[in-house]
Amino acid sequence: MDMSLHVQGRIGGGVVIVARGDLDYGATDRFRQCVERSLRPPPGTLHLDLRLVTFIDSSGIGALVAAHRQAEQAGSRLVLENPSAVLLRTLRTAGLISLFGLPPQ
Repeated sequence: MDMSLHVQGRIGGGVVIVARGDLDYGATDRFRQCVERSLRPPPGTLHLDLRLVTFIDSSGIGALVAAHRQAEQAGSRLVLENPSAVLLRTLRTAGLISLFGLPPQ
């Protein structure tokens, strides 16, 4: 399944990127560009709504880590919202739960 990305503002501030589909090698360039655009100007908080992500591979994990780094460099905070079970399992396996401030279990 291809990835679709929808950017919207959030009441009270911040920007939300809603991702749907597979965050894999074929989608990472679009995902990274979307994050980069969403951080100009820095929104304070960048929310990634990932409840509809059905698959993630190592390049997708790399894109999430890069997004975290970009947000920090821009003076923003990155929040992963509603990570799917598939995504949580992959982040736990990769040892990245604490980087994104997610609960260990």
